[in-house]
Amino acid sequence: MSSFTDPELLKLFSKNTPLIDVRAPVEFAEGAIPNSVNLPLMNDEERRLVGICYKEHGQAAAIELGHKLVSGEVKEERIERWRDYIRKNPEAEVFCFRGGLRSQISCEWMDMGKKPIPGGYKRLRNFFLSWINEAPLNNYIRLGGLTGSGKTNVLAKVRNHIDIEQLANHRGSAFGPRGWQPSQITFENLFALNLMKLSGKRIVVEDESAMIGKVTIPQRIFQAMRASPLVILEVDPEERLQILFDEYVKNSNAEFFLHNLNRIRKKFGNAKTDALALEIQRAFESGMLVKYHEGWISTLLAEYYDPLYQKDLRYNEDKVIFRGKEKDVLAFLEAH
Repeated sequence: MSSFTDPELLKLFSKNTPLIDVRAPVEFAEGAIPNSVNLPLMNDEERRLVGICYKEHGQAAAIELGHKLVSGEVKEERIERWRDYIRKNPEAEVFCFRGGLRSQISCEWMDMGKKPIPGGYKRLRNFFLSWINEAPLNNYIRLGGLTGSGKTNVLAKVRNHIDIEQLANHRGSAFGPRGWQPSQITFENLFALNLMKLSGKRIVVEDESAMIGKVTIPQRIFQAMRASPLVILEVDPEERLQILFDEYVKNSNAEFFLHNLNRIRKKFGNAKTDALALEIQRAFESGMLVKYHEGWISTLLAEYYDPLYQKDLRYNEDKVIFRGKEKDVLAFLEAH
């Protein structure tokens, strides 16, 4: 049986079952399972010490050390955190790396009738990997358009869509950082969950590059997306300027733009980058009105983003199946 057809996990994730991950925080940061909260049995240092003990003295000694490290008030505090979460989420399930000792101990200590998920994180991860690498590919429609055309807002109004930028917590451009991004594994797991929930349906996605910040769209999925039909969202210049101001500038500052401007310095050139940096600084000093920022935004679009978009569009011209304003695009996508 293929992992993506695992009936137990299909049921688990179709119901958005809350999960308690009792692995150490460092393991959770490397790769988290959707719908999970990290309530560890051991913290990172305790796990490290137990691991050393296991290698040097064997399992029995490691278990004994673990019980010494997690005892007394520390033990009671962790048990209460598990119990509190389960009281609020009675259907919650528990897992560790392989569904072994850590999750078994956690379930015994909390004494609330819970049993570990067999196979633990490793099984859950393989389930999501199988949706990326083995499951039948969905049919996609890409939503494209110039930078600032409002694609993300339109995408949110479409049934059966995946907002890849939201999963990556990044807008997908040099000025796209929103702060923390998930790890590659966490991003893939979130992506796979969306694929599972939209299995057999045609999915609308934004026309993206392979990399979104520090995470990468899985190659098999990206290739399917790039081979799919393309719908172009068109927008008037004035509206486009307002969209960019609202989404990027209004709640930001000059330091953010000056820092990220260096990401395009190599392609844009030193002279243009320095001149644009000066324009940005002056605009923010003038105030937070569109009229003060129109100049540098227009320059950046005309001399950097629009040429890149037009170059990519030339390679995709044969895949364009529709062009139009928001209302017409939404009607077309609804029909298809």
